[in-house]
Amino acid sequence: MAELFVVNGICGGTVFFLPDVPTVLGRSAECHVQIADPWISSMHAMFERRADSLWVVDLDSRNGTFVNNARVRESAIKPGVRLRFGKTVVEVRDGESASGEQPDVLTQAGTIVRYLSDLQSEVIQSKDSEPLRDTDPGLRRTPTRAGAVARRQVAVLNDIGKALVDAPGLDDCLAKILHTVAAAVRAERSSLLLMDESGRMVARASEPQGSPPRISETVVTAAAQSRAGLLTLDAQQDLRFSGSQSVIAQGIRSCLCVPIWADNRILGMMVLDRGFVDPFTADDLELVTVVGYQAALAIERARFLERAQSMEEQRRKLLRHFSPDVANMILSQEQLDKDPLDASMREDVTVLFSDVQGFTGLTERLPPLELASLLRDYFRAMTEAIFEERGTLDKFIGDGLMAVFGAPVAQADGAERAVRCALRMQRRVEEFNTRLPADRRLAIRIGVNTGRVVAGNFGSPDRVEFTVLGDTVNVAARLESMAEPGAVLVGPGTFERTRNAFAFRALGPRPVRGRSQNVDVWQVSGPLP
Repeated sequence: MAELFVVNGICGGTVFFLPDVPTVLGRSAECHVQIADPWISSMHAMFERRADSLWVVDLDSRNGTFVNNARVRESAIKPGVRLRFGKTVVEVRDGESASGEQPDVLTQAGTIVRYLSDLQSEVIQSKDSEPLRDTDPGLRRTPTRAGAVARRQVAVLNDIGKALVDAPGLDDCLAKILHTVAAAVRAERSSLLLMDESGRMVARASEPQGSPPRISETVVTAAAQSRAGLLTLDAQQDLRFSGSQSVIAQGIRSCLCVPIWADNRILGMMVLDRGFVDPFTADDLELVTVVGYQAALAIERARFLERAQSMEEQRRKLLRHFSPDVANMILSQEQLDKDPLDASMREDVTVLFSDVQGFTGLTERLPPLELASLLRDYFRAMTEAIFEERGTLDKFIGDGLMAVFGAPVAQADGAERAVRCALRMQRRVEEFNTRLPADRRLAIRIGVNTGRVVAGNFGSPDRVEFTVLGDTVNVAARLESMAEPGAVLVGPGTFERTRNAFAFRALGPRPVRGRSQNVDVWQVSGPLP
C-alpha cells in the first residue's frame, strides 16, 4: 500500500494511506484524502492503480496538479516523487517494509498487536464478537470483562476531554493527552511524537515533564509500517531487540507503541514504557489505541483553531488597508490562481491622492493633541468613503492619503469607483466642517489617474506592505498637487473610462513635473443625470 506524506500546510506531518482502489484527494469531506487547503479544489485529483503502476489524475482542478513541479493532467508516480496540490506538497512513499514482509517485531509471541483497521471496522460495524488479532490469545479480553474495560476507556477519555477544555494551544493539548494516558496505564516514562516536515518522528511532549524521552526506533518503525498498536511484553529478554541499543541500554522492559491515527492517516506516535517487573496488558494496549484515535482528532482540532486564529490575525492586519469584502477575498483565495499580494503588472488600476489644503497653518494654530484628534476624525471619515467603494487604503502621507482601486483584486469599474469615492470624500469634508469652528475647517484637493502599475507587497524581509508603483501613480500625485481646494482632477485614463458616468470640464494639457510631455487634465463636475 502506497502512502502520501504531507510535507507542509495545516496537514503537514500527516501520512495518508492509499488503498489499491481509486482514491480521491480534495478539500471536501467526501474525499478519502481530505486536505483543508483553500487552494485545493473540492475534488482535486484521483489516485488509481493501472497494472503495476500508481497514477495520479487531475480532476479539472482550478490550480492544477504538479509532479516534481511540472503540471500534469495525469502521470505515473513512484515512491520518492513529490506532488503539489494547491500550496500543499506531498511525497509518495512505499508503505511496505523493505523486505515486503511484516516487521519482525510483530511475528513472535512476545508482542501483542492491535491493528488499527480492526478497531476502525469494529467501531463502524458495532460488532462485539470480532476477535482481536493478538499474538497471545491468553491476554485477550473475555466478554465478562468487557464492561469494566469499556468503563475504564470512557473514564480516561472523559478525563482527556475535561483536560483539553482549557488547553490554549497544540503543545498544551499534547501534554495533557500524554499526562492522562500515562497515568492511566502507570507508565514509567512516555513520549508523544509528531512527524516533522521531513517525515521524522519528533518528541513534542514527555512524561515526566522535562525528562529525555526513551524511544526505540525499532518499535516506532514497526508500529508505523504495520499500522498497528504494539505491546512488547519483555524487551530485555526478547532476542529481536538485541541489536537495538536504545531498548537494552535504557532498561526498557515493557513497551507500548501506538499510532496517533484517524481513519486513513497517521499523525504521530505515543510511546510508553515500564522498567519494572509487571508488563503492560492487552487492556492497556486497547486503551492507548482508542486514545490514539481521540488524540488525532484533538490534534487536528487544535491545528485548525491555530490556523483560524492566524487567519483572524491576518484579517485584522488586512482591514487596516482593505475593505472587509476585499480582505475576505484575499484570505479565502479560492477563486485566484496565485497569491493576490505577489508583485505583478496590472493593466487597469486607478490611483487616488488627496491632501488637506493649508494644513501647515492648522499645525501652528492648534495644540498637538487637538490637532491629532482632528486628524483622527478626518481620516476615519475618508477611510469609510474609500472602503464604501471597495478601495484599498494604500497609506497615509502626513495629512494626505493614497488609495487604490483595482488592486489587489481586479475591478472592471475601478475608475468609476475611484471618481465616486473622490466626490464622496468632498461631501464628507463638507459635512465634517459643519461640526467645526471656522478656523478649523478643512478643504481637500484630489487627483485621480488610471493606467498600468506594478502592484504587490514591497519592503524588507522584516516588514512588507502592499502598494503600487509606476508612472500612473506619479501622475495621480501631480494632479492632486495642481488641483484647487474642493476640486477633483483626473487624467486621460480615468476620463476615458468614466466619461459616460460623470460630467467633466476640460482644463487642457498641463505640464507635469518629471514628465517630458504634457498631460491632458479634466475636472470632475459631478455624476451625469
